[in-house]
Amino acid sequence: MKVFLIATLALSLAINVYQFTFSPKATNLVIANSSQAECISKLRTPSIETNIIGPNFLSEHKALDLNLNSNSTFNKEVSGCYFDSYIENVTVDNLAEKVHLLRSTGSNSVTFFKDASSNEFTIYGQSK
Repeated sequence: MKVFLIATLALSLAINVYQFTFSPKATNLVIANSSQAECISKLRTPSIETNIIGPNFLSEHKALDLNLNSNSTFNKEVSGCYFDSYIENVTVDNLAEKVHLLRSTGSNSVTFFKDASSNEFTIYGQSK
């Protein structure tokens, strides 16, 4: 019985070591067009950069693994490659006012981000 128990523990340990060593690790991928990918690569070297295959609207884009820790890391380090400007801590009450302010500074394209755990938005603008 002892031999069986020791063999089982050894096999379990071997399987766990194998999975820890050789299993794919979780990644933080971002999607970028060629100019965004070039900008991101200047700020942070991606560990993986690969072309996206299909659907058609993503055919000219790349997937980059940046090993980011969180959304705030993305916002602080590379969001400028996607947007020219942004306004944080926007609420529903002042949303229209902040969008108007961003558009008055030349941002033609406006995008919103809202974390599921917050009632505040971040508005991103791009003038291109």
